[in-house]
Amino acid sequence: MELIFRQRLDRPDKAGRAAIFGDLHWAGGHRWKMPTGVKVLPTHWQPTKAKKIHTAAENSSQFNLRLTRLLTAVQSVFTTAEGAGRPEATVTQAELEAAVLAVGAGSQRRARPTPAAVAAAAAEQPLTDTASWAEFEARWRSENEHLLADSYLRMYRQVVSSLTEFDPKLRLAGLTRERLAQYVAWLFADGKRESTVQRHYIFLRECHRMVGRVVPKWLGKFTVRQGRRPTLRRAEVLALAAAADLAPDLLAERDAFLLQLHLLLRDVDLRALKPHHVSAHELPGHGPTLCVELYQQKTSEPVLIPLPPAAAAIWQRCAGQLNLPSQQERNRRLKVLGQAVGLEREFVEVIFSGKTRSEQVRPMWQVLTTHTARHTGAGLLVLGSEGDQTLKEIALGHVSASVYGYDTLERYGPRLLEAWQVALGT
Repeated sequence: MELIFRQRLDRPDKAGRAAIFGDLHWAGGHRWKMPTGVKVLPTHWQPTKAKKIHTAAENSSQFNLRLTRLLTAVQSVFTTAEGAGRPEATVTQAELEAAVLAVGAGSQRRARPTPAAVAAAAAEQPLTDTASWAEFEARWRSENEHLLADSYLRMYRQVVSSLTEFDPKLRLAGLTRERLAQYVAWLFADGKRESTVQRHYIFLRECHRMVGRVVPKWLGKFTVRQGRRPTLRRAEVLALAAAADLAPDLLAERDAFLLQLHLLLRDVDLRALKPHHVSAHELPGHGPTLCVELYQQKTSEPVLIPLPPAAAAIWQRCAGQLNLPSQQERNRRLKVLGQAVGLEREFVEVIFSGKTRSEQVRPMWQVLTTHTARHTGAGLLVLGSEGDQTLKEIALGHVSASVYGYDTLERYGPRLLEAWQVALGT
């Protein structure tokens, strides 16, 4: 079991206070983003210290006491399960919620739930293993609708459709290792990619969680073979940045792509970027520098990195209002933009589907997508830093424990800016 308290900076209240939540992971692939009822200003949040709320914050003692009680309540559930000889993976979210419900905020105890709240809680009890796949998908969506973007909330609809088409009578209760193998073979025969099949595995593991069952070993991690992702070379990025006489929509897309490339953000996180996510921080040797600070919507991991001058210029030019079209429209515009700039270099696209490996040779402009920006940025950052993989991982938001602290920004921020200067002269 691992419980880490984090602050969600993307939804501050009118006073600028951001909510603290508990990011809880335990055996069996379980995860719960536990609400704490605590909100403080970002400057008062001390995630690495015992007293996580700075004493300058109003009600800091009460808030720190509440976080301590929440941690104790969660630990007690796992301790009780261990004493009863139960595997950690059998602990359910319902048990944890019941323990947390009794925890007071400071010296105040939570009020007794109303009959309506009790009824709502009853409706949220784990589903049975005979529930339809659509019911599982609806429950998962309701659990995550306040945490994930709409594009991610739709990702299991295709899975439900495929499961129903494969066998309308199949339920979780009848899912065995042999039946899963038959289903996967059916997916591959239908031409599904391994990355798509991986999504089916994840959904089925989520279904086990929702009924409070231990995920079987044969439903563990599905390894996906990936072909080389399309990335632009330095000269191609510079050509893209220097392109003139473009239509207004292509100019807007070019700026969005370059900003995304410098920040190494996914499309969904670029869309979430708001003016309050960008502010000036003092960096050694660089003075006040605009930096972006937000939580990645896919992983809830924090990102805190400086904007190179070229990215800062784009951000200031659009006044923090990107006004992006749909991702599908962005991908269409990128292909038109790439063709206009002359990105004709051949790219070999490799696709894996079970035992089938296929290749398709296409010009670079035909394979451009919004995700190309993130991969291109990562490659250029490694190039500009002489192979510093840690720097790349920090910029990608993969090293959350290191990214979060402002001391880390002071240590790594200048190196990021210097790497971009070497890579692109920006």
